[in-house]
Amino acid sequence: MHTTYEYKRCAAFTSKLNTYKLLRVMNIFVTGGSGFLGKRLIMRLVGDGHTVSSLARSLEAADIVKSLGATPLIGELTNIPEWERALSKFDVVIHAASPVEFWGKWEHFERDIVRSTSELYASAAENNVRRFIYISSESVLQATKPLLDITEQEPYPDEPNSLYGKAKKLAEQALMRSQGITDCVILRPTFIWGKGVPALEILLEKMKTGRFRWIDGGKTVIECVYIDNVVEAIICALTRGRHKCIYNITDDSPKTVRELITALVATQGVIPPEKNTSIGLARLIASLAEGIWNVFKLDASPPLSRFEMSFVSMPRRYNIRAAKEELGYTPRVAFAQGLEEMKKG
Repeated sequence: MHTTYEYKRCAAFTSKLNTYKLLRVMNIFVTGGSGFLGKRLIMRLVGDGHTVSSLARSLEAADIVKSLGATPLIGELTNIPEWERALSKFDVVIHAASPVEFWGKWEHFERDIVRSTSELYASAAENNVRRFIYISSESVLQATKPLLDITEQEPYPDEPNSLYGKAKKLAEQALMRSQGITDCVILRPTFIWGKGVPALEILLEKMKTGRFRWIDGGKTVIECVYIDNVVEAIICALTRGRHKCIYNITDDSPKTVRELITALVATQGVIPPEKNTSIGLARLIASLAEGIWNVFKLDASPPLSRFEMSFVSMPRRYNIRAAKEELGYTPRVAFAQGLEEMKKG
């Protein structure tokens, strides 16, 4: 969301910023480096010649990022004060870590997304990091109404239909209120797909056990974005993008739910079933399931949530003109290319 901002920087910092924009090689700190997006991001950054460090919560995560060419920094987003001084040597912080879950206790989402994002930005600013890139999500806008031809000026809904979306919304708003001189750019990708995407295993399991249903035939139009295209947007944001601005990131190629899911599972040799449920019945089931799970305070996810239902039934089409013009972003990988990559062993 583009906002009016009065830049109050000292001349010395402005000079450093101009120098930074001309740098070919940077020291970059990544959170979420051992995750689906983080691994591809580190590979690209290292391949481009940057020096990369990544936060690692465990020795296993440390081994993963080390194998990709990054230097692990052992720590967690819940104990930032214990390692935040290490940020002083970095030019850019890319905050890609986030629990991609849509059900659970609010205090976990508030701690792991809202609070950690706000505290990480504050630490980056305190340690004179020049740029902070936050990977948000389209889920901040998902509630009940269709999202068609949406720009970054679209108002937030009062209450997104998932705790994940609510937490991402509050994290974005916290960054917009922040007072640090560190540049902050927010990228808002749609559903990220590609080889290793966790959602594919969930889909395949539902089809295998007979729990998969199309909703209204899967005719709803939605947006997605290939993982390497998200990485491309991040690379663009290393030096471009305005402070406290949000940028929609998509493949710029809307698909129907049926087209997308059929293509994804086909990479694993699976043909989806034809079973179908009406949108009205799906809404009723999701509302009843969430109600029961909330009343009994069940930790496991309900069989169908409002978010899952809306993901495959809510029309979504986003305008990425700002990303093209201000970031210089262009999707590098076409849909067919991404599918071919997923077919490889």
